[in-house]
Amino acid sequence: MKSKKGRPIRINLSGMLGYPFHPFLFGMYPILYQMAINISEVSLSYMYRPLLLALAGVVVLLLLFRIIYRDWTKAALASTFLLVLFFSYGHVYIALKGITLDGLLIFRHRTLIPIWVGGGALALWQVARKSVTRSTLTSMFNVAGLFLLVMPAYQLASYPFQSRLSQSAAGKDSRTLSLNVDHGTPDIYYIILDGYGRSDVLKQEFGFDNSDFLNSLKDLGFYVADCSLSNYAQTQISLASSLNFNYIDELGDQFVPGTDDRGVLAAFIKHSALRKSLEAAGYKTVAFATGFDWTQLDDADYYLSPQPNSFALNEFEYLLIDTTFARIIQDARLGEQEAGTELYRERTLFALDKLDKLSYIKDPKFVFVHLIIPHPPFVFGPTGGPVESVPVGTTKSAKAAMQYRDQAIYVSSRMKEIVPRIIANSVIPPIIVIQGDHGPTVPGSPQRRMKNLNVYYLPGSNASLYSTITPVNTFRVIFNSYFGQHLELLDDLSLYSSYDDPFLYKSLPNLCTKNSR
Repeated sequence: MKSKKGRPIRINLSGMLGYPFHPFLFGMYPILYQMAINISEVSLSYMYRPLLLALAGVVVLLLLFRIIYRDWTKAALASTFLLVLFFSYGHVYIALKGITLDGLLIFRHRTLIPIWVGGGALALWQVARKSVTRSTLTSMFNVAGLFLLVMPAYQLASYPFQSRLSQSAAGKDSRTLSLNVDHGTPDIYYIILDGYGRSDVLKQEFGFDNSDFLNSLKDLGFYVADCSLSNYAQTQISLASSLNFNYIDELGDQFVPGTDDRGVLAAFIKHSALRKSLEAAGYKTVAFATGFDWTQLDDADYYLSPQPNSFALNEFEYLLIDTTFARIIQDARLGEQEAGTELYRERTLFALDKLDKLSYIKDPKFVFVHLIIPHPPFVFGPTGGPVESVPVGTTKSAKAAMQYRDQAIYVSSRMKEIVPRIIANSVIPPIIVIQGDHGPTVPGSPQRRMKNLNVYYLPGSNASLYSTITPVNTFRVIFNSYFGQHLELLDDLSLYSSYDDPFLYKSLPNLCTKNSR
C-alpha cells in the first residue's frame, strides 16, 4: 500500500496492539456471542440496544478508572476484569445452582455474590499495586479479545447471506400450486396450539378431560382426528413440513443426521408452498407476532402485533440479563417466574383477543396463528390469571405437568369461545384447522410427545378425513377437496428425534387404528 507521494505506508500491527482497546472487545463479545447462537430465533435488531449500552458502560469504566489509577493501561485492565466478572456471573450461577450438599443447595446468590465481589476487589487491588508493562499484558488481552470476536462476528455477518440462500432454496424446493377457486374462496385459519396433546394423553397423564372442548367443536361440525400423531417432535421441523405438505427430507438434502442447523427451516415456514399457492390464488396472508423469528411472518399482508413499548425489554435482553451479574436484580423482581414471560403472555392474549375480529379484511385470507401455549413458558393459570402456586415439595416434573395442564385448560376454554365467533363472522363458511405441532413437551416418553391435537372444520368435505391423519396430509386433503387438486396422500409417519440431533429419526408406530384409512 502506498501514500500519494509513492512512499509505502507501513501498518505497525504490534504498535496498534499496544493500545488498550481490549475492554471494548470484552464488552461486545458476550452480546455478539449470544446473538450468534440465537440468530435463528430472534431478530438481529434486538442486539443493537444492549450493544450500545455495553459500549457506553465500557467508556464509563475506562474514564472512572483513569481518574483512579491515572493510567490508561491500568484503567483498561481493571475495566476488562470487571466486565469478565459481570458477564460470567449468570453462566456460572446456571451451571452450579443445581448442586446440593446433603440436600442443601449451596451455590445460590447469597454464596456467589461474596465470591464475585471479593474477586472484583482483589483484581482492582492487584492492578493498583503492580507496575504494568503496556506492551505485554495489553497486547495479550487485545489478541484474546480479537480471537473471541472472530467466530460470532463471522456468524452474524454471514447470516443475512445464508438467509437469502435459504429463501432462494425454499423458493426452488417449495412449489406453487395453481389453485382452482371457481367454487369460492373460503377463509383459511391454521391455528397452532404449541405442544397441545391428544385427548387421551391429556386425560390419562395430566388429569385433564378436554371432551367438553372437543364436543363443542364436534357440535359445530368439526372432525376430530382422535388417533392423530404429529410427523415430527420439534416445532420448526413440524411446521416446515405441514406448511409445505411434505416430509422434510423431500424439501432439501441438507436435513441429514449429525447436523443441528435449523436455519433454513425458517425460510420454508415463512415462504411455504401453502402460503405461496394461496397468495397466487388471491389470498391475503394474516399473521401474528410470536416472539420467534422463524414463525413471525412479518412480511405478511396483515402482520398483527401488540403495540410495542420502546422501553420494554425484549427476549434477547432478558436472555442476556440471565447470564450476567444483573440476574440478581431480575431474580429478586421475578422470583421463580421465568424472565420475559410477560412478553409471551401479552402476545398470546393479543392473538386470542383479535383472532375472531378479522372480518374487516374483505379479501379471502389465510390466517396463520402460532400460539406458544400450552407449551412452556408457563404464564397462565387455568382461568387465564397468573400461574397458580403448587404444594411445597412438588417435584420439578410434577410442577411442570400441573402448569402444562392449567395452560391446556385455559387455551381450550378460549378456543371454545373464539371458534364459533370466527364461523359466525364469516360470509363464506371458513376452513379451520387447529393442531398441536407436537404433543406435550414436559418430560415423558417419545410416544407421548408425538400424540397431538388435530381437528378440522371442512364444511361439506369431512369425508376425506380419517382418524390417523397427520399434519403432512392436512393441506393435501384441503387442496384436493376445495381447490381442484389431485395430490396423493402420503403415508402418515411419526418421526421422533432429539433436539441435539434433530434429523436423526426414530419411526414410531401408531398403535391407535380406529377408523384409519
